[in-house]
Amino acid sequence: MKKLACFSIAALLLFLALPIANSFASGNEEWRDKSCFDGSRIPGYPDVIGEYLQIPGTDAPGTPHVLNTAAFLRVRTALDGDRPKPANAIVVAQPGFSSLPTHWLYLAAQLVNKASQRTCDGAPCRVEVWVMDRRGSNLEDTVGLRQARVKYDPEVALDYYFGPSVLTDPTLLRARPGNFPLIASQLLVGRPDAKWKPLLQADLPFMADWSFEAYAGDIEAMINLIAKTYQPKSVFLAGHSQGGGFVANYAGRRQKDGSRGYENLAGLIFLDGGPSAGTNQGAPTPTALTSYFDRVNRLRTGVDPVYTDATGAIGALSGPAAGAKTCTVGIYHALTPDAESIFAPLWGYGSPPWSWNPPDPSKPAPGMAFLAALRLTNLAFAGMGFDVDPYVKGSSLQIPVLSFLGEGLGQLDFTPMPGTEGLCDIITPTGVCIPSAAQVDPNKVYGWLEAGGGGHILTKVGNAKLWQAANGYAPALTNVRPVTVHFPVSGKKTLDAGDMNPKTFYPSERYESDMTFLGGYHIYNIHEQGVNLDINKDEIAGIPAYVAHRTNNTAVVNPFPGVTDFTEINNKGVFQTPAAAAITPFDPKINTSLYFHTDFVSSDDSLAGSLMPGQPGASVVADTLVDWMLARSEGRAPVPTPKHLGVYKAH
Repeated sequence: MKKLACFSIAALLLFLALPIANSFASGNEEWRDKSCFDGSRIPGYPDVIGEYLQIPGTDAPGTPHVLNTAAFLRVRTALDGDRPKPANAIVVAQPGFSSLPTHWLYLAAQLVNKASQRTCDGAPCRVEVWVMDRRGSNLEDTVGLRQARVKYDPEVALDYYFGPSVLTDPTLLRARPGNFPLIASQLLVGRPDAKWKPLLQADLPFMADWSFEAYAGDIEAMINLIAKTYQPKSVFLAGHSQGGGFVANYAGRRQKDGSRGYENLAGLIFLDGGPSAGTNQGAPTPTALTSYFDRVNRLRTGVDPVYTDATGAIGALSGPAAGAKTCTVGIYHALTPDAESIFAPLWGYGSPPWSWNPPDPSKPAPGMAFLAALRLTNLAFAGMGFDVDPYVKGSSLQIPVLSFLGEGLGQLDFTPMPGTEGLCDIITPTGVCIPSAAQVDPNKVYGWLEAGGGGHILTKVGNAKLWQAANGYAPALTNVRPVTVHFPVSGKKTLDAGDMNPKTFYPSERYESDMTFLGGYHIYNIHEQGVNLDINKDEIAGIPAYVAHRTNNTAVVNPFPGVTDFTEINNKGVFQTPAAAAITPFDPKINTSLYFHTDFVSSDDSLAGSLMPGQPGASVVADTLVDWMLARSEGRAPVPTPKHLGVYKAH
């Protein structure tokens, strides 16, 4: 039998046979084959690696045992090989709405890298970042993605999920021959030559109980990989966007031992999400409770869909088919970054808020024809995909939700063909020409003007190369194994979810509902109808809090009166309580004025040390947070070895 890279079959079987405990094997074997790290190094940070892991999680009602797992990306230094040194700080991070570990990839790598260059008690400091993945990722079939990486051919993934004929079928509308069709990916699943078929709503009734408590239990399982005595000294809970709400709720949540979550943490970190104790004082009203339980019961009875699919804030960009397409695009980005994209920037764009009102299905939104006519490099496609305003300022060639949630990546390198400058699809209310397809040179492949450190666009702090690399990243090191599940409609299926990717195929509607409900009030003590919530955010006290966000408010609000060590960086500058400034005083001129939403976890840091944090090339979070944490952590916490977690090299 062929030996698995990095670990033996015997070690793998031992892992599968034994439960994960809080005592860690010391590991008496070196990874003699240093190429084990290849495929897991973070792009641009060769001294930092990622490992994609699953551990036993919360037993959510009705969920098959093999799917009750907490999945996360572990980011740590490669300098320690297979014996990671005890960590001064472990960041357990919760991504935001429709977000995944890939969004955190660069902030995580930057924190790990910076810590290794600092000295703690006479030795290099150690920081690890563990970024939670969504439970829906446990349901994914990622075989096509892994096969594409092994064969170094992105078409393998495309063929697996959509079938080879998706690029040649004459009945499908496309911008040009050989391109991906110009229709929603939901209309392209189940083709006869495709190997993948998504799970159905009726297959997944148990997702109705993938609640806040299920996710909180998964986070608790992650935190409990660190011994209890070290948690309040070394473990920091972080959240971006919606994840900031999760942090506040978890901090006020009563745990099994009777303590509140904050009592087992060294600090709370809020990145453009919160902090908030709730918009209303006290507990939910009877009306709010009735509405909440009505929604829960509609999910449990199948009246409402349990996962988001082509609905909600991001429409056709959500659901299994959209996930399969996004992940396939990520493979193209990873393997052919400089090639011409076969994907047209259509379904994510061209829907500005001032579009036709009322909507007219027979009349495409302004700019759609222009976007469909563009030929782009993969890098330009990546930039167009998530930049908040990718054409020119004020053009609105981005759907509103991504204009709000996106990142500053740069700008499309586009100049109209001579003589076509006035051929506008429409003139915006601010006087910007939204170009028509007539402005596009059909023989030209358009590129991208990068932002970030040393970029062409000086008002944005991210860049498309980072976004592209993150979407294409999946660590070769993993412990995720295939599982077989019998589903009510689809029958027996084997799910191999081990290739981490940039999109959740099956977003949980219950979790989204819970997070909205839990953002409304300070105190929840609910124990009925299978719902058990004991959260008191007013009790959060005596724990440091770090906040970085875009607020326009000049008055800083600390929602936790019991928190006296409070630091906030906003678009006006730095606010610190006396207790915070006494430990880590920051330059009050540091600010987030150039930051868009996802920049807080994805910004470029290539010029760190030569610029004030917050400028293009110097991450406002990474360049302040690492010192903030190290100044508040105590000692070093033992962390699990990869051998103990059953890590092997998957591709």
